[in-house]
Amino acid sequence: MEHFAELFQTYGYPMLFLLGIVEFLGLPIAAAPVLMVVGAASIAGVLNPVLAVGSVAMGALLTESFWFGLARWRGRGLLDVACGLASNPNVCVLSFRDRVRKSGAGILIAAKFIPGTGSVPAFAAGLSGLNYRRFVSFDAVALLLWSAVYVLVGGIFHAQVETLAESVSTHFAWISGGLSALFVLAFAWRVHKVRLHRGMHARHAGRSSEVAPSSGRARPRPQAVLRDPAWRPQASISD
Repeated sequence: MEHFAELFQTYGYPMLFLLGIVEFLGLPIAAAPVLMVVGAASIAGVLNPVLAVGSVAMGALLTESFWFGLARWRGRGLLDVACGLASNPNVCVLSFRDRVRKSGAGILIAAKFIPGTGSVPAFAAGLSGLNYRRFVSFDAVALLLWSAVYVLVGGIFHAQVETLAESVSTHFAWISGGLSALFVLAFAWRVHKVRLHRGMHARHAGRSSEVAPSSGRARPRPQAVLRDPAWRPQASISD
């Protein structure tokens, strides 16, 4: 735990701010274990838990706002990438967009505790047309709760976290090698997931193209018109 304490004393809150940015940027980085170590370090007086939670939440909110604005600007063209950034294979931007439209901005709070969602909810909120001020208000609360829960858990179980942290320090070389391999595998999985969602979104776009944007009703197909018994071909002028 002494190594982590020195790290926090040297870099402290700027490192936690960066952690919040990286966690929701889409890189396969797990912030939850780090936040639990932060909670254990706060018990020892190394860090102020309130400032630690605020630093992580501010960095995360900056990234989430970036994804929200990107969805407003080029949302449709980035659906594949946004879905691929989530490690959860069942998470999709379109399903979250529909949830935001149905349940409102409150879904952003619950989404932070669904494993592997990443910034998909923020991107979906941008696609849904949610007001930015409303998004920031709910997302800030969600991020504060998310980071505070892990810091609190680390503080409650600080003895176990310290024991685990010391074990990590002892076998740091082996663990860092294993984590590097997991990082590469997770990145490859996300690239594969982008390709999977590309095909799914292409099929969804094909079905959506049959709906007229002005009225929202299905456009009649030529085959359907020919099958209409009330339709009769009009006589030509030559007849």
